[in-house]
This record gives sequence, C-alpha cells and structure tokens, in this order.
Amino acid sequence: MPAIKLTYFDLRARAEPARLILAQAGAKFEDIRIPAPWDDMEGWQKMKPTTPYGQIPLLEVDGEVISESVAIARYCAREFGLAGKTTFESAQADEIVDAVQGAIEKQYVAYLFEKDEARKTDLQKAFNESVLPTLLGNLEKRLCSRGGDFFVGGALTWADIVTYQFCVELPDKTVVEKYPKISALVAKVGELPNIKAWVASRPKTTL
Repeated sequence: MPAIKLTYFDLRARAEPARLILAQAGAKFEDIRIPAPWDDMEGWQKMKPTTPYGQIPLLEVDGEVISESVAIARYCAREFGLAGKTTFESAQADEIVDAVQGAIEKQYVAYLFEKDEARKTDLQKAFNESVLPTLLGNLEKRLCSRGGDFFVGGALTWADIVTYQFCVELPDKTVVEKYPKISALVAKVGELPNIKAWVASRPKTTL
C-alpha cells in the first residue's frame, strides 16, 4: 500500500471527500492539518508559495505530490476501487461529482466567504431557491434512473460519498428530505461502518 499524506487546513471543507474515501477504503494515511489562514495567516503565507498552485489540499503518495481537491479525491477513489468498475462507470461517477462541484463553485463557496452582509443574503437566497433545488432535483432523477440505491453500477462509489458530504454540510439539512432517494442515500452512506467511525473520531471543526 502506498504511503499517503493528506495536507489541508484544520477544516473539513475541500479535503473531506478525500478523507472520507480513504476512510471508507480502510486506507492508512497521515492526516496533516495546519491552522486555517484566519488563525495563522503568517504561517499560511510562508507555505503558500511552496505548493504547486498556491493552495491546498495536497496529497503526497510515496513522495510525489498531487494538488487540486477533486483530482485528489478522484485518485483516491480509483486507487481504492471506488470509481466504478469500467471506464463508463467512472464517467458516470465523474458526472455526479462534477454536478455537485459546479453547484459548490457557483454559489456555496461565495456565500460562505462573502463579507458583505447584503450580498451574502442575496447569495444565500439564490443558492437555497435556485441552485440547490435544481441540483438535488437533477441528482434525484439521476439516482432513480440508475436503480435508486447508488449512483453507479448498483454499488458504492465516490459519487455517493461526495453527495453525502455535500448534503450533510448544508446549512439547512432538512431540504434534502424533499428528495427521498437522495435522503436515503445520504443516510445509507452515513451508516457505513468506516464512514461512521471516521465522522465520530475526526477533529471537530467549524467547516
């Protein structure tokens, strides 16, 4: 098994999908956490130029470094058998992840880090009333069209784990209840022994 080190801030956020995938796979990895920028800006400013793109997470595998959170999660999924059994199934999983990531990039991150309160309110409203219902509605249809249990091939993939992570991090988690198949999937992933153990034991953080 490769020697794996995952470096990120002491937050869930962009590193948590990869952590969950590794946890579900039972993979041993070093979970390296550094203070968030708002807790240690000087430390982050020193580290930032040493990263490939001026950002983290970073995944080190046997001394080689990978950057970009989705690429990291995808590698972990492929390495540990959670990316689908065929190239087509891999593409189906990628589709779901890309859809979720698109919603995050459009509004969710902007809302979380927006400083202007009026703008934050507008972003929250747009996310809650447009972006989120559209995404969850489309995911519900996709899940139903693929058997209703998992997104790909009737088995767990990183698409299910990424969807779980997205849904449990929503400010208003009750919105997921309007989509019964997605709600059931989130509950099912959350009850997987390895996922459940990771969530119970991981450091408690604000994000």
